Formats: sequence, structure tokens, C-alpha cells
Amino acid sequence: MRTPVPRALLSLSVLAGNLLLAAYASAQDTFTLDLPSSRLEHALNDLARQSSSQILFASDIANDRPSPALKGSYTLEQALQKLLEGTGLHAVAKEDGTFIIVPGTATGQNVQAEAPAPLAPMVITGDVLGNASAPEVISYAGSRTLVDSAQLQKPSVRGVDDALQRVPGVKIFDETGTGALPQIAVRGLYESRSGRIQALSDGIPLALAPYGQTGLSLFPVTLAMVDRIDVVKGGAAVQYGPNNVGGVINFISRPIPRTWETNLKEKATFYPGGRQLWDTYVGTGGFLTDNFGLQLDLNTLSGEAGREHSDTDVQNYRLRGQWNIDDYRDLSFGVQYYKADMDLAGALSPEDYRHDPRQSTRPLDRFEGDTTRVWGTYTEQLGSIGPFDSVEFSWTNFAHDSYRNFVVGLPFTPDASPLTRQDGPRDFKVWGSEPRLSLSIDDEQVSQTWLVGARYVSEDIDYKVNRQSLATGVTTPFRDWKFNDDAQAVYLSNAIGLMDRRLTITPGVRYENARMDYDDGLTQVRKDNRSEEWLPGLTIGFQATDEWYLYANAQKSLRPPQVTQIVKEGDVGAELAWNYETGVRYIPWDGLRVDFGVYRIDFDDQIVYSATTDRFQNIGSTRHQGIETEVFWTPEALPELDLHASYAYLDAEQRSGEFKGNDVPYASRQQFGVDGQYRFAEFWTYSLDGLYVSSAYTDAANSADEDANATVGELPAYWLWNTAIQREFPLQDQSVLTASAGISNLFNRQYYFRGIDTSPWGRQPAPERSLTLEVNYKF
Repeated sequence: MRTPVPRALLSLSVLAGNLLLAAYASAQDTFTLDLPSSRLEHALNDLARQSSSQILFASDIANDRPSPALKGSYTLEQALQKLLEGTGLHAVAKEDGTFIIVPGTATGQNVQAEAPAPLAPMVITGDVLGNASAPEVISYAGSRTLVDSAQLQKPSVRGVDDALQRVPGVKIFDETGTGALPQIAVRGLYESRSGRIQALSDGIPLALAPYGQTGLSLFPVTLAMVDRIDVVKGGAAVQYGPNNVGGVINFISRPIPRTWETNLKEKATFYPGGRQLWDTYVGTGGFLTDNFGLQLDLNTLSGEAGREHSDTDVQNYRLRGQWNIDDYRDLSFGVQYYKADMDLAGALSPEDYRHDPRQSTRPLDRFEGDTTRVWGTYTEQLGSIGPFDSVEFSWTNFAHDSYRNFVVGLPFTPDASPLTRQDGPRDFKVWGSEPRLSLSIDDEQVSQTWLVGARYVSEDIDYKVNRQSLATGVTTPFRDWKFNDDAQAVYLSNAIGLMDRRLTITPGVRYENARMDYDDGLTQVRKDNRSEEWLPGLTIGFQATDEWYLYANAQKSLRPPQVTQIVKEGDVGAELAWNYETGVRYIPWDGLRVDFGVYRIDFDDQIVYSATTDRFQNIGSTRHQGIETEVFWTPEALPELDLHASYAYLDAEQRSGEFKGNDVPYASRQQFGVDGQYRFAEFWTYSLDGLYVSSAYTDAANSADEDANATVGELPAYWLWNTAIQREFPLQDQSVLTASAGISNLFNRQYYFRGIDTSPWGRQPAPERSLTLEVNYKF
């Protein structure tokens, strides 16, 4: 529900320094303007001065936004439209000639105002994904869904991967119920530890090694530190690579508030059997001066996660900063320490699952890991240079030092006594640097925005496996691998705006060059692998009318060979795929939006292992195609009610090998979601959501019957329902106390997964019904 802009947050800007102008310029008068490229706040001030007008706006919503150069003759309305284009802001004209700048969506001449937005999060200006605001999502030339803070803050949402289930085409294999080890598949593209998604945190890669190991076997993200999740399934491959066949998922942090603010939150989740999981969060931050802000976040998870042998201890500490050096230069930065120590309950045999799905028969399985991460982005507005009206330079650097270890009992047979204890410690040292230049030409006939960038990533990986005989206590090194990876990428795109920018055509190309050097400390074998590829892309977006937006895109995507795949003899090249999308967004009136898209992915070079030759080879070919749709509806007669529904149909087919024509394993054909949120009695909010996922096979042969160890067999379809209620208690000095309760898996639906990494055989029980109570105090 949108709310009007409070008067107390509006600041008056009169551009000649004269606050007592007796006459205001008509919005229809023409002015000769000369505004350099700068921040939006300064551009609005300059515009008001040169046109002798009054412009009201909240400083927070304009402070960190760039604006293009503006030269020539314009009416005041035309000038405001140019300056605010693409910002998600709109100018509302008052009868006295004053203009008020507000966030919101526009339909024709009507603007629905929203509450003022806080300082923009740490997303690079000039980024094709922008700040992931609602207007940017609506006009994005590809399939895109934004999971907003309201969805994430429901107490029935256990973790960030849980929240992603409302996105059509995204499937979650919930191993722990905590979100600490996500298993995410997009459009039927699945690999253990979410290995086939490009995961980012505020635009920074999350993978342990963005090229050599894309799986999220250490996931330094906790729900309390995420403000919204941007899921982009098409059109971003040129700028964001590699490993973007299924798209990009960006976990975006809450912006640093302009005034100091502190949040204290305690969440407790209660499971049958007396098991409890506690989620404690403390966040404090704001701007210490007009141009320098800090945000400190502390988040811990402790307790049990619903099953035997599920002790959990997660610690996540992060400090972020924003320094607006002057009117044209900014520096955002952050440092994070994350540590996880968890018992893993593992899979069960069919008999044990039927007896008690909450038990664990794998007493040795556990996970531990930690990471220290640092990053920073410098941005500078360079103004007008040569033929370009606006030039912006940004430079991002990131590094992390990570460790993770899975301990398992062998054999994998779920009800067998372990004979061997295996641990697999891995160390990762990664550094990356990415400069980027955005150059814009703002012409009345044809506008252009050139984006050119480069990236260098260095990865140093120690990969060990040790096995200890439980009978003798003797430990034997099983693997001792070292990898040194160097990757370079460059990319170029040009967004061409035609028909008053209603039509945007963006051709682009990305070049990837990755080298991986492998050294086996046990056998002394050394080898290297090189992946080199040009990856073209084209996106087209057309605002046909105020109600209709159409898009289409085609892009070539790549994932380099993973470190575990280059150790065998034989040549293994990069996995390549072509992605195609077309779709439409329809907004017939304020309060209703319909998204519909069709896609196809031709994946021709998937890497598979051949037991006959003991080699990895590029022989796997699959085709993924389907439809995805979402409907967002706030009834005009009942604006307190927000409704959302989504549907995805997936046809994922194997196109090579013995089982050509069969379904791709783990790919469910149908997924349907529905959720609603109702605000009542001023401070109460009730929500209900449901999710249906159809059955799926777990092997290439599409075996329907389960074998004795449950290594194959069809996975069941399932319906899930969650519900929650929340109450706000406004206190003095604008502080707010919020209390809420939620039930996940309301009807205690029992279902299971299979093939999850360190417990690949048996039935992996999904989380059962749980009750979550939460208290949040903001002051």
C-alpha cells in the first residue's frame, strides 16, 4: 500500500538562493538551459535557479542519484521529465506552479506517490540492473522478479532460499530449513550447492570461486541482512558472467539510513520434539556527517533445525560504509566475517523415513566454514566529454579468504554403519577487480548509453580429501589438489533509445578468457585448461503504450569447467548455452500488473562424467523451454489487500546420450504459487501463501520406482501453505515495536528430496511444520 510523502520530509529548493520569489514560471514557458552532468539533487537545484521555479523534494530520494547533462530549450515539464527519466521519480505539478518530486508509478497524467526512499544501496551506477526499484523492474527488457522486504520479513519465511520459492521458475531443495546451505535451481538447471546460478551480494560475487567453483557450499548471507532479492533470468549475461545460464540472483542489503537508526530483532522457530532455532539480529547505522555513513550488522543463528543431529551455529558480522566525497565522487565499501558450524541430518532409507522422518542415521555428517570478505566501489561523475553528454566511471574491487569442510561417513548407504570418516577441507583465496565506464549521448532523436567494462579474477584453491578408517584410526590422504585460476573478461554494450526512448535496442558482447592450472600433490600430475569464448547478446524493450511493455532478448552464456572436472585426462571445454526470451508486462490500471514470458535454453555443452573412459566430456545436451507468468493485484475497492499469483511450466528434455528424449532430472514440469497480504485495524497485517510443485525424476533414465537405497525414483509432488500475522506498535520518538507469529508448512505436508551433495542416497526429508515468533524494535 502506497502512502503519500510526509510534509516533514520535504525540503524546499529555490535555485537562485531566493526563497521569496513572488512569481513562478509557468510550466509551459520555454527556457534555455545548460545543466552539466551531476547528482540529481544539484541538477534540480540548477534547474530551479535557471527557470526561477520552486521544486520541492526529499533530499534522501535525490541525494545519490546521477543526472544527465541537459542543454538546449525546454519547458519546465520537459526538463524535469529528462532529469527524472529512469530514476523511478516523477514530478507532480501543483496549482501554484510548484513541482513536487515523489517516487511512484505513473499512468497517463496520474502519479501514485510512495514513501520517500532512503539512500540508494551499494549498486554501481550505470549498471544494467540499476537499483532494482519497482519502475526499473517494470521496464527491464527481460524476465525479472523482485522479492521485496515485505515478503522477506514474513515470519513464515525461514531463509532467503525459502523466500525465492515465490519466483516462477525457481525451485528450492531445502536441506536444512535454515537457508545456510541453499540448493537453488532455475528453469530446471540444477547442480549441487546451487552451482548453476550467478549469485551476488550487492553486485559482488558470492561463489567461493566465481570461475573455478561456482557452487555455494559456503553461503555468507543471512535473511536478516537482506532487504530484497532481485532475480533476473534473462538479458544480463553480457555484463554479468560467467555462470549465468539460469540468470542472476542479487541479494541486496538494506540502504544506510540518512538519520541514525537501530534495529533489535529476535526470532525463535519451534519444531516438534522441543527443538528450537534462535535468530538474533542487531543493526545500527546512519550518516555521521552529511556525506559519510556507516552500517553495522550482527546476526547469529543457534539451536536445532527441526531434526535429530541438526545443531546449528551461524555468525554473520558486517560493516558497510558510504562516503559521498563531493558532488561528483562516491566510495562505498564493506567488510564481513561469516562463520558456520552445523550438523547435517542427512538422508534416510525409505523404511527409516516411513518410521520417523525427523530422525538421523548419519551421525558423522557435519559442515564447517568461514570467510572474510572485503569490497569497495569508487564512482565518479566525469561530466560531459567529447560527444558524450554524461560520462561515469566506476571501479569495483573485492577479495575473500574462505575455508569450508564437509565431514561425512562412508558408505553413503543411509542405514549402514559408517566404516570410514571422510573430510574435505578446501581453502579459497580470491581477488577481483572490475573497472567500468558509462558514456551517454542524450539526443532528441536517438539517445545512446555505451557501457564498457573489464574484469580480472585470481583464484587460489587448495582442495584436500582425507579418509580415516574407523576400525584402525589410520588417516590417509585421498586427494591433495591445488588450482591457480586466472580469468579476464571484457564487455561492451550500447543501449540505443528510439521513439522518445520508448524503444530501446541494446546489442552487446562479452569476451571470457579463463586459465586453470592444476597440480596434484599426491601423483605429481600437472595440467592446465583454458576456456576462451565470445558471448554476444541482444535485448529489445518497447513501451508500446502506458499500459503495455514488450521485450525480447537472446544471449550466449558460459560456465567454465569446474576445478573437479579438469583433473581427468581429456579435453574439457566450457559449458555453453543460448538463451532466448520474449514477454510482455501489462498494467491496465494502477493496482493491477500482469507479466507473461516465454523462454528457451539450448544447452549444448554440459559436462558429464563417463565411467567407461574415466573422463569428463562435453557431451551433455539439454533443452529447457517453458512459460512463466505473474499477476500482482491490489483491488481498487480494497487497497489494504495485496494479491499475487505465479505459474511456471517447464519442458526440460535430454537431447543426447542413451536417454535422449527423457526429462532432465530434478526438473518439475509445473509450479504454481499464490500469496496474499491484508492490512487491517491500521496496524495489523495477515498473510497467507501457498506453493505447488509437481513431481520430478531423479535420474536420467527417469526411473519411476524407488530402489532399496532410494538412489533413484520419482520425487513426489507437494502443496505447501504458510501463514503469518503481524502487529505494529508505534512508540514515542518515531520508534516502532513489531511483534509477529508465523506457521511454515501449515498442514505439515511430508515430502522429500534426493541427491543432495554429501548425502546423495536416500530420502532427504523437507522441513515439517514449525511455529515462528518474532519481535523487532526499531528506534
